[in-house]
Amino acid sequence: MSGACEYRPPRPANEKSSEREEENDDRKADILRLSSLAAVTIFVAWLRLLQPDWLANIVIVITVIASGYPIFKESLYALRKGRVNMELSMVIAIAASLGLFQFLPAIVITFFALLSEFVEGFIVKKGRKNIQTLYDLAPRKAILKDRDRQIETVEVKEVKVGDIVIVREGDVIPVDGQVVNDASLVDQSTITGESIPIEKSVGDSVFAGTINQSHQIEVRCDKLSTDTTFAKIIHLVEEAEASKAPIQKLSDKMATRLIQFAIGLSVLTYIITQNVVSTLSVIVVAGACGLAVGTPIALLSTTGKLSKKGIIVKGGLQIENLKRTGTIVFDKTGTLTYGKPHVYQVISFDPSIDPKKVLEHAAVAESNVNHPLAKAIEERARQERIVIASSLDDSENLVTIGRGVTRTYDGRKISVGNLKFMEESISSLRNLSSYDGSSLQKLLLLNHDKYRYLAERKKYDKEESQLLASSTTAYVALDDEIIGAVLFKDALRKEAREAISRIKSMGIHTIMLTGDNEKIARQIAEEAGTDEYYANLLPQDKVSKIEEIVKRKQEQQDDSSSSSKAQGTVVMIGDGINDAPALARADVGIAMGRTGTDVAIETADVVLMTENLLRIPFLIKSSRQSILAIRENFFGTLSVDGIGFILAAMGNLNPLIAAFIHIASELVFMANSARMIMDNEKSGD
Repeated sequence: MSGACEYRPPRPANEKSSEREEENDDRKADILRLSSLAAVTIFVAWLRLLQPDWLANIVIVITVIASGYPIFKESLYALRKGRVNMELSMVIAIAASLGLFQFLPAIVITFFALLSEFVEGFIVKKGRKNIQTLYDLAPRKAILKDRDRQIETVEVKEVKVGDIVIVREGDVIPVDGQVVNDASLVDQSTITGESIPIEKSVGDSVFAGTINQSHQIEVRCDKLSTDTTFAKIIHLVEEAEASKAPIQKLSDKMATRLIQFAIGLSVLTYIITQNVVSTLSVIVVAGACGLAVGTPIALLSTTGKLSKKGIIVKGGLQIENLKRTGTIVFDKTGTLTYGKPHVYQVISFDPSIDPKKVLEHAAVAESNVNHPLAKAIEERARQERIVIASSLDDSENLVTIGRGVTRTYDGRKISVGNLKFMEESISSLRNLSSYDGSSLQKLLLLNHDKYRYLAERKKYDKEESQLLASSTTAYVALDDEIIGAVLFKDALRKEAREAISRIKSMGIHTIMLTGDNEKIARQIAEEAGTDEYYANLLPQDKVSKIEEIVKRKQEQQDDSSSSSKAQGTVVMIGDGINDAPALARADVGIAMGRTGTDVAIETADVVLMTENLLRIPFLIKSSRQSILAIRENFFGTLSVDGIGFILAAMGNLNPLIAAFIHIASELVFMANSARMIMDNEKSGD
């Protein structure tokens, strides 16, 4: 049993089974000690049912020494390390009580001290429950299929990159890799915190530690077991537990000073009053565990709760920094938006042709073409319930990467592409090659004889021309005549506006950075509701902008009249790939792990293993609650101990009441920290 004020995280779950059995034996021994102490306290020390008295006193002394052994051991260990801990004050109180023949206080103090440790261990174990789940789900075996289609079960560490692993229904996926056969629903909650299983089919990536739910699949291994996302998450959690935040170091220091003060005050009390009972009460009433244990429990509970939601925080320092957040800077592409194009409008240039027909022609031409815009057109066609023939003659396709595609279908030539592609594909437009893109667009759509009617449409002049100018556009031609255009944009995430609204309600300033042009940036910023935005930024420009924001924050901190919001830390949220320099430059970097997991885990201070932006306000609020609980424990401990010291020194507390105050306050403060485990906050599940 560790000391009540000596917080030590339990051993990881990959320990040997014999060590686990030893830990269970320790817990049984703790219960036995408490039961023995309780029985002796009630029947021998209090009711005095054992006679004669000298025999009862011997039983009490033996029980105190035997049951209090963990306390004595911990105190001696701390002294050897040159530290003064809570156990030392309790040992002094117990020894003094026995030496002065105060047998009832001695055994009661011992009982309360062990009870405090037992409850502490329970709370710490509860706090680690979410993190312990990660260890328990770590895959250890894999069903390997070799080139000869032979199947064998091996240790996960024996699986090599390129090996094919069979994952049965209900099994934990043992490796990071790609599905190469069949499809299934996969529960990714251990990685992303998402409660809804995700459908995975051939070509989709899967994570080690996630659970295959519906069908047997085959996965090609992409990473060694030590390099998987799951392994890196476990490593991060271990590092976070081992590191101490500044506020935790301060709490430890204050707890030590409090114990030293209690011992010094007890000596002074004895010198002044010559009252042994008052002296004992001063030592016993000092309860520093609200600081020494309450602080790591609060941080542990918070990181455990966040990890369950797919939020990996690299230590208590980041929780402290997040609590002080004053500005959050969002990257646009892949963070506020989905990072992939989708069709948001289809325009017909011919009043006799319905926009849906334009989309149908585009979908026919782009069928089975492996290009992001082609995929977006096919997806929109499915949404519009446009049925395309299942088999098209690929030999009739002419595909130019990055420009467009031409396909002959049902006796008609269909072309889809950008303006340069149209110029090359349509003979009547080849004399326009001397114009740049914007001039070509204007001439093509407004001045060319075939499309002169467009110039008479005022609505087009005011609205559609702006859409074409501010969007990625694929023009659609039928038999060498452009009939319309398909407009694409990177859509705002569905939860982005609500997430930013919650963030702003916390008094946090929001900024968006993007490499897109001014029009697109303004549109996305207005949709999302950010306070500011900056457009046309290269990756190095984003770093410069972050440095500028951080510098501005520092200048505002030096200004005594600056607001608390301006004085907060600067948080950058990006996809963890091209945003890595900006993430590193901010006070706290938060990476969207699913879009760049490896780089994100290495670079950022916080990794979101899900792309749900509602986790951001949840993270900020959880951090604030954690630090608030620690501060409550801090001031609560000082208040209770201060009043207790005064009453004890004045002779108004006996050792029994002092012990009760000590233990009761400790349990209250530990419970206050442990409540961080509870997740009553909506976080976007």
